[in-house]
Amino acid sequence: MKNNTTNTTNKNISRKFDSSFYCLPEEELRRKVTNRVVTYYNENPSSVKKDGVRNLVIKKIDRIGFAESSGYRYIQGEVQDLDDGGAVKFRTLHVAGITKVKGKISTAINLAKSVF
Repeated sequence: MKNNTTNTTNKNISRKFDSSFYCLPEEELRRKVTNRVVTYYNENPSSVKKDGVRNLVIKKIDRIGFAESSGYRYIQGEVQDLDDGGAVKFRTLHVAGITKVKGKISTAINLAKSVF
């Protein structure tokens, strides 16, 4: 099995991200992350969590593209922020910030916990 991970540093946190997301066609990327809990590392400081590690459910993706200034691949859309009481927000997320995508059962459990 080929290792598709790349080491990066974010806010002095050494982490790995799956670089294969950059190569996925748009529809496959949508399928893999929509309605799933993803672990996401904020590039900028977070007002919700000091370590910048967030748990989000990507509810809907409106746009996938590459930033002109940085070349980073991003997704824009509606996310449910499990670390902020389940609040639904519109966000732009760098694909490289997604480090883990949970399966359907794990997502259902996380959503149930966020309600209570």
